[in-house]
Amino acid sequence: METQDRKTKSTIKILTIVGIVLILALIGSLVYFFVLKDDEGEEPDLSNISCGCYLVDPAVTNDCVGPSRGFYFKLNTVSSDKVCSAQCDGNDIKDNLLNTSTPKEDFVSCPVRTISDTRCENIILKDQNDKIITGRIQPGDEINAEAIFEKSTYTDYVFIINSEDTTPDQVTGNKITKKIIPPSDKSSIEISATAKDTKGDRINSSITCRRVVEIETSATTAVTGMTALTEQQSDGKTKITNISISVGQINSSNIQIRFTFEPEFATLQAVDGITVDSLKGSLEMSKLDLYEPTNFKENSFNLLNDHLGTLKIMAEVFVNETSIGSTETTITFSDSSTTQPPIEQPITDDQKSSFTVAKTVSPACVERVAGEDSATYTITINNTKTAADSLTSIKDKLPLGFAYVVNSSVINGTATPDSGLVTVNQIGDSQEIIWEPATPYTLASGGTMTIVFQANATSTAITGQNLNEVILNPVEIPLDPATLRTQVYVVVAQDCENPTEEETEIPQTGIFDNFITRILLGIFLLVIGWIVYTRPAGDLLSENILKSKIYGEYELTKYKFINPKKYFEEKILRKRFKGK
Repeated sequence: METQDRKTKSTIKILTIVGIVLILALIGSLVYFFVLKDDEGEEPDLSNISCGCYLVDPAVTNDCVGPSRGFYFKLNTVSSDKVCSAQCDGNDIKDNLLNTSTPKEDFVSCPVRTISDTRCENIILKDQNDKIITGRIQPGDEINAEAIFEKSTYTDYVFIINSEDTTPDQVTGNKITKKIIPPSDKSSIEISATAKDTKGDRINSSITCRRVVEIETSATTAVTGMTALTEQQSDGKTKITNISISVGQINSSNIQIRFTFEPEFATLQAVDGITVDSLKGSLEMSKLDLYEPTNFKENSFNLLNDHLGTLKIMAEVFVNETSIGSTETTITFSDSSTTQPPIEQPITDDQKSSFTVAKTVSPACVERVAGEDSATYTITINNTKTAADSLTSIKDKLPLGFAYVVNSSVINGTATPDSGLVTVNQIGDSQEIIWEPATPYTLASGGTMTIVFQANATSTAITGQNLNEVILNPVEIPLDPATLRTQVYVVVAQDCENPTEEETEIPQTGIFDNFITRILLGIFLLVIGWIVYTRPAGDLLSENILKSKIYGEYELTKYKFINPKKYFEEKILRKRFKGK
């Protein structure tokens, strides 16, 4: 009997500890959600809604891929009880104010149904001749940017040029201007404007005040980089397995590559075996091509078979017998059959990849009906490394119930078919999109790559904020893995003209989602459990719980299901006790 009593007391103590843990967790959750406050900042005007439109030049892009690819942006704000719409018309612009030969009637008007932040109202880009840039300029052209804000009381006005903050040349009231000379080694330039509001928060200008301008590549600067991959053969010698030269868009098939070397070897002139990869804008030569003598005027890369040590390879590209530029790279040849395996050296920070990625979506709200269910995502990738670097793939995880629009990918402003490049994996009701070329994407130092694609919200899309995440997969070890991924929210609503507060609210992070918080809470509960189980105060607490009315009612309810006889006996005894 005494042993049974001890077991009963131990069981009661364990149940007591579990109960205390649950009560503390409940109290903590209630306290957290009651004291949770919204982020401070300027309150949006809920009585008004904003929308807009922009024009697209078919000479630049053939579809409404996003406001950043358009020009002549028009904004409209109405009261929340009305339907907001805007219509852009090319005829509103005089012919001599545009730097394009496209007829105005061919311009495409693209709607933006919902704009959440209109504090930066518009950005206008003009060339050196004071003509509006419709999305493409020639090498050597300058860009004069003018951004207009809602108020002149904002502070810290800046232009962001290819992810770098730049001070405006002039600030006049609510207008800022900047003269920009695009870099010669870029194929595009991204320009946006922002400022800080009265709370010190940055203004979101992703729709109204962000533009991307293409820079047409000149023939003398078309060659931007080269990579050479090697492998160790079964005989222990090093051989080159692939050479990739970044050249942009080439329409001619009359291409030759002249290879020279340091230390000096005979010059090799490749006249065949050159593959033009239009998706990547590069020239490729595989191992079979490089070591095939018929692909060269004389000899082949077999002349390097006995070389050991470093080797600098210079490549000059000729199109229609005209040189369009040259590039170089350095590789190391070794012979594992005669030398000891080299001691692996740790990778330095300079050797690691350093990519950053940003993500935007337009419109910010979609509905589950045809015509209103399409969202356009824009992925912008930058190589901040001091040397050229490569990406194996780009992976995008669509929100639940969203479906990728087949062949909607536009890479660096060029519509690109999915075949051989895009893989869509179906995971439950979600899709995972992977852009993975046959050979890795190569970005020059400071280079930028953009991917624009469309996705539709299907009937299984969840109402409210839906998260979309993109992840980069570099060839080299990343310097900071956190910069390889980013995310953006898109709202799915029953009516995007009048979304509810629940539909537009981004879910808050729970108090128990934080790893440190969970560790501290676990330690706290262990201490409480130890005190209850070992200290005299624990016995007193257990005794008080056993004598409490709540515990008595709990036991009576338990008997009702597991021991009906005991239940009726206890109920009769309690009635007699109350009658005394």
